[in-house]
Amino acid sequence: MQQTTEFPASEEQYWSFQFQQQADQLEVLFTYSWTEHGAPDRGSYTRPLFSLKLSQTGAFAINGRFSSDGGQSYAAHSVNLGFVNRFHNNLFLTQAPAHSIDLRAQLF
Repeated sequence: MQQTTEFPASEEQYWSFQFQQQADQLEVLFTYSWTEHGAPDRGSYTRPLFSLKLSQTGAFAINGRFSSDGGQSYAAHSVNLGFVNRFHNNLFLTQAPAHSIDLRAQLF
C-alpha cells in the first residue's frame, strides 16, 4: 500500500480526473480507461462525479483486474480531492467528504 500527497501540475487535469471551475465551485469529472483501471469495463467516457464548493472534499475509489502472459494482477485506487484555498496535512482527516463515489467491482 502506498500513500502520496500530490498537487496537480495542471489545474484542469490530474490522473483520470478533469476539473472545471465555475465561480465558487469545482466540477470533477472522471474518464475510465481499461489500461489504467483494469477490468471489468465501466464505459470509456467522461462522466461527471460531483461538484465541490470551496473548502469541501470528495472521495473516489476504483479497482480493477489486469491480465497478461504472466498471469493476473489486481489494483485498487482511493483518491481524495479537495477544493481549498490552502492545503493542510489534516484536510482529509478532519471532516467527512461531502461526496463519495465508489466504482469498485467484485473481482472474484
